[in-house]
Amino acid sequence: MHQHDRRFGARAWGVVLAGLLLVPAPAAAAQTRDEVPRGVVDVDGVEVPVHARFSFRQRINNEHPLVSGLVHGVRRVPGGTVLYYSIGVASSEQSFSPYYAFRDGGPPYELNAGADVTLVDTAGLRAYQPLYDGRTTFAVNRHDLGGSSGVLRVGWAVFPELPDGVDAVQVVMPRGTSAGEVPVEEGALEPTTDETAVVLGEGWPKVPQGDEIAGADPASVTFDLVRRTGSVDGAAAVEETAEEVAVTLDANVLFDKSSADLRPEAQRALADVAADIAARGTGEVVVVGHTDDDGSDASNQVLSEQRAASVVAAMQPGAGGAVTFRAEGRGEAEPVVPNDSPENMQLNRRVTVTYQVREK
Repeated sequence: MHQHDRRFGARAWGVVLAGLLLVPAPAAAAQTRDEVPRGVVDVDGVEVPVHARFSFRQRINNEHPLVSGLVHGVRRVPGGTVLYYSIGVASSEQSFSPYYAFRDGGPPYELNAGADVTLVDTAGLRAYQPLYDGRTTFAVNRHDLGGSSGVLRVGWAVFPELPDGVDAVQVVMPRGTSAGEVPVEEGALEPTTDETAVVLGEGWPKVPQGDEIAGADPASVTFDLVRRTGSVDGAAAVEETAEEVAVTLDANVLFDKSSADLRPEAQRALADVAADIAARGTGEVVVVGHTDDDGSDASNQVLSEQRAASVVAAMQPGAGGAVTFRAEGRGEAEPVVPNDSPENMQLNRRVTVTYQVREK
């Protein structure tokens, strides 16, 4: 095992990354994605792939050293997906202490596992954390990344296999620091080394794969995400998972008081929902009307049913033939908030549209 540190002294290395990595940029200077070097850089005569950069303060405290690093790849291997990165601190009197840079592993991970990293499939709305088989966390031991200032050491973590068709993921580094979007490529990085604490440019650590990670449960470290969006005019709020879309339409925008006739301005919001259903909806689209508690139970029930039917009639022509529609009314029976103020009553007057989406 090598005991020396490789400094950022090589001319080519310094020219490419000195300003990027070792000299902190002013906080007010925004860096665009196009400014991040991508491709291959030379480290003392060794070609190293670079896809993204990241930086944060240890313990998220401005009085602590700036931690900086590079993402070198997200690579498919048998049975899993490997994230390769390098990490260290800028030139200073302090050495890099991963203990303060990474959060503790926490259940189910081992205490010193470098498991504070995440891959996010923003299109498929799923997040992945490192694999664990009940005994072993398949990630670098964070203490192996420590070293002198100005030195980058290579870290890694093995995640579940990504679905076919996922060609890029967001990489989230320690302390929730986003490194941006990184392409998903094939095969482990080479050449490999048996050295545990690999200095950048001295090869890549051997990573567990295939039978070595077969005992890990991918489902236990795979999480569905919810995307929440809304229209500028407030007519629609959307919650989306990988399987389902739920749209809440503001009845105050769609209808006049106590009416089930759609306003002209409602057509655009309904057309947008119908277009998304036509593009990727499947199965049954359920449209449910809701009211506040002003008026009798019976009249509110009828009004909610009529409003749901009006929304179905407006959306159905633009939704394509791959789905069916079902209209229901719940009247005042399912408020989202108590009907104890005009503002809350307004929130309860709504129409919801729920549909399944086809897998990407």
